[in-house]
Amino acid sequence: RWLPGQAAKLYTDQTGKFQTVFQDKRSSWSKKCLQVRRIGAEMKRNGRKKNMVWIVLIIVVVLVLLAAGGAWLAFREELAITGSIRKESEELPVYYMEVNGDYHFQEFLEAGGASSDDEVAAFLTQYISKGFYSVEIEESGPGCSVISAMDENGKHVWGRNFDWTETVTVLVKCVPDDGYASISTCDLQNITNSTELRPDNLMNKMLTIAALYVPMDGINEAGLCVADLEVNEGGMTDMDTDRPDLTMTTATRLLLNQAATADEAIALLEKYDIHASGGISHHLAVSDATGKSVVLEFMDGKMITVNASCATNFNLAKGDSSAGGENAQKRYEELCSAYEANAGVMTRQQVTEVLRRTAQEGEWKTRWSMAYDQETQSISYWFDGDFGNEYQISLEHASAIY
Repeated sequence: RWLPGQAAKLYTDQTGKFQTVFQDKRSSWSKKCLQVRRIGAEMKRNGRKKNMVWIVLIIVVVLVLLAAGGAWLAFREELAITGSIRKESEELPVYYMEVNGDYHFQEFLEAGGASSDDEVAAFLTQYISKGFYSVEIEESGPGCSVISAMDENGKHVWGRNFDWTETVTVLVKCVPDDGYASISTCDLQNITNSTELRPDNLMNKMLTIAALYVPMDGINEAGLCVADLEVNEGGMTDMDTDRPDLTMTTATRLLLNQAATADEAIALLEKYDIHASGGISHHLAVSDATGKSVVLEFMDGKMITVNASCATNFNLAKGDSSAGGENAQKRYEELCSAYEANAGVMTRQQVTEVLRRTAQEGEWKTRWSMAYDQETQSISYWFDGDFGNEYQISLEHASAIY
């Protein structure tokens, strides 16, 4: 603005633009005008810089969200499973996991199954980690006891002790889209090869998903009970035909998902070559809601069915109870004595009592005991031989995921 009594001077600044400075005795006015212009120009430059910073930050945030969204899409099934994992005991390493679906088990079967734990691990690696890290499986041999009976109302009751050195126990609830819901028990060290690792971080929780393929035992909503027991005397030989393959633990998963009766279980396994897991011999104790109870043994390249209500750690087909060792023989005789004393009619409480009597102490301790009662559709667990603390799961609404 020009004021009377001021002289106006026209000059060109460094940018080539014309500037007008009003000069009079109040020469400070011109300085202030130039200062205001300089401040204004600097503010514009700083504003543009700040805008650029915000734009960069927004782009970074968008890229992070896109990456996170991509990861979520890639691992959404796994994240849903790991989100269900919870610790069930403050004192003991006991965890619970839910799987809604069969986590690619049908695809596993359609691909021909697996003849070894390494092949099972290779199949799971492509899904659990998308190939970023490997999943390992090596089953330890369970030295255990099983008894099956009927109660006075004609309902099935069943009990099982799992004996081993140390375990990290995972109870797995599986609800396949096309099959039977079930509760199974897994020893996580068969996957991590460690009793120190716990599913308490994302990496270990991802590994725990493999527990679905490594059940030691389980019960489905149709009342089928399955338990894997070690055969101390050995003798299990690999089958080698053109049939697809299953390891002992994946055979157990197949039965829990697809069999309602012992006869259906036998018919299913006859379609496969069954292979040992962990380099040890096994047999499978299978019983159903009708009270039919069999032990499936694998010798000389074939499956042998033995009708039996009790089993420990020797081949029943050979008929030598001493072959599994003194401890296995003693437990077997205790189970048979309780069964015969009641003519095969036992309450769940009586089954629990015989489990308590055959439970082991010392290094090869009973890590979990379980009893199933068809009348109440419930499974009771006791851990580390503590029969004073009961953990109960209902199969009545097993097909629901909470």
